[in-house]
Amino acid sequence: MNRIIEIVAMSVGGLSLFLVCFVGFASLSGRDVSKVAVIGKLFPAPPAEEGAEHGAAEAGAEHADAKAGEKHSQGLSDAAVIEASLGVLSAWTLPSPYSSSELRVLSEEIKHKHAELEERELGLARRERAVVEDEGELEERLRTLEELRTHLETLQAELAQRETELTRMEDSAQASKDSRWAEVAGVIGAIEEPAAAAKRLQEFAPEEAAKVLRALGDDVRAGEILNEVQGAKWKDYVEAYTLEKARPGGKSARKP
Repeated sequence: MNRIIEIVAMSVGGLSLFLVCFVGFASLSGRDVSKVAVIGKLFPAPPAEEGAEHGAAEAGAEHADAKAGEKHSQGLSDAAVIEASLGVLSAWTLPSPYSSSELRVLSEEIKHKHAELEERELGLARRERAVVEDEGELEERLRTLEELRTHLETLQAELAQRETELTRMEDSAQASKDSRWAEVAGVIGAIEEPAAAAKRLQEFAPEEAAKVLRALGDDVRAGEILNEVQGAKWKDYVEAYTLEKARPGGKSARKP
């Protein structure tokens, strides 16, 4: 019980001390105590004339202070104005290495550099897009060239295969013709009389007769048969035989 009374007494004493201090500071500040919140109703309001005079005096003092501060600030630099506005706290501030004009110049330069950097960034972005587009176009061309190369290789392989088949067919046809001329040469070579053999040889054209004589494989026998060819045909048969022997695979020509 005594503890509760002690706590209540301490609370009342602390509140009373706070109110006394609050009222004292409000009075020292020059404000009308009757206009202070919460406790203003406890104090009577001053007469109207005194309140008006007091308000006018306060307004005049504030106006004079504002004018004096404005005049004083006009004659001081920005740093001095800031230092004066800080009051006692100016002892804890450091002087700025730049003035306000220098800071404005630096700000403009920074904005200009920032604009230049943005412009360069946009230019680089455009160039990058152009490079990407060119790279895509080059890749497309490379794919097209690769397809063309593959197609050409396929065509080349087909042509080589056809050429091989044609060569084989030509060789087969030539072998068939050679075998035919060999058979005819065997028949003509079996005729003992050169005149009779020449007569049988003239049944063929000079080019075919030359192939028959070549198939004989005996230049002496071929010369004997050619010598029996009569008239102007002799020259044609001799020339055809000479050309046939000069053909690849033939023997060296020898005049009969």
